[in-house]
Amino acid sequence: MTSLSFMECLASPQSDCFASPSFWAPLALLAILTAVGFVAWRQEVVVFRRLRRRSLLAAASVLTVSFAAISTIAVVDPEAITTTDTSPFSQTAWAVALTSLGAGVTLLAGALSLALGGRLAKLMSRRAAQSNLRLIIAIDGPAASGKGTLAKRIAQHFSLPCLDTGLLYRAVARDVVDQGQHLNDVAAAVAAAQRLNAATLDDPALRGPAAGDAASIVARIPAVRAALLDYQRRFASQPDGAVLDGRDIGTIVCPDAPIKIYVTATPQERARRRHIEHTQRGETVPYETVLADILQRDARDSSRDIAPMEPAADAARLDTTSLDADAAFREALKIIAAKKA
Repeated sequence: MTSLSFMECLASPQSDCFASPSFWAPLALLAILTAVGFVAWRQEVVVFRRLRRRSLLAAASVLTVSFAAISTIAVVDPEAITTTDTSPFSQTAWAVALTSLGAGVTLLAGALSLALGGRLAKLMSRRAAQSNLRLIIAIDGPAASGKGTLAKRIAQHFSLPCLDTGLLYRAVARDVVDQGQHLNDVAAAVAAAQRLNAATLDDPALRGPAAGDAASIVARIPAVRAALLDYQRRFASQPDGAVLDGRDIGTIVCPDAPIKIYVTATPQERARRRHIEHTQRGETVPYETVLADILQRDARDSSRDIAPMEPAADAARLDTTSLDADAAFREALKIIAAKKA
């Protein structure tokens, strides 16, 4: 059986092609070169680029020479292209030109195979890097929406540090009051933000509703937000990532966070939850008063000129009105899994 060449099989496919070593040899060579490009990129990008550049230059040089030779023969002795009835020199020149063209095409195919291997390695490396990116989870939402509880559970689930950014503003407000200054005193609030001691964020007094109301006042001051922004971003830049909850995490603090969740609930449901907290602490506060405070806080947080409370355009919304803490946690995990996929 006559062995068919690769070019013959391409020009006229036959069943014998697949049994011909001459057909598979070039394909095997291209596969090997692809693998070489893959390994070269993985081992040393500089070596890969040098190898790719040299192979492309070699292919371009050979192809240029072969096309020049073919063009010259076509002008000087065109019969050499269409017939064998010509001078031995022309026949030899034509054969050399065709061989050179074949070599150039082979070199070009090899260079492209190297490039393909490198491209595959690069894509795989990028995908692996993306899967290992810091897991920054931004959780925003209004007061009593359940975002604080949810953030802690998510952080515990993924073994990540958690920051309730609202505590920063509560601590600033606390320090302003402790200094005997008014909460609307811009200079006093900025000074308190600049000298904030993170070790005091576990102060139980920061958890009360009064601290929350005071925090929303100092949070309206642009210079205070600017002073605390760097602290929040440094917290988010930890090696493994972090969970941050607040009101402008997904929009201002971590706008590039891969996972953003905006947690909300109706004002009535949030007031009900906050009213229960008052009752559990032995505080007698009418539900109507709590609801009025919630609505006032929402208006203040969403209408401030700097970093108003609003969901990021790419944030997933999680309405917890009819969800308990466990159900909200399960829904949040579904959102995170979908975002990571």
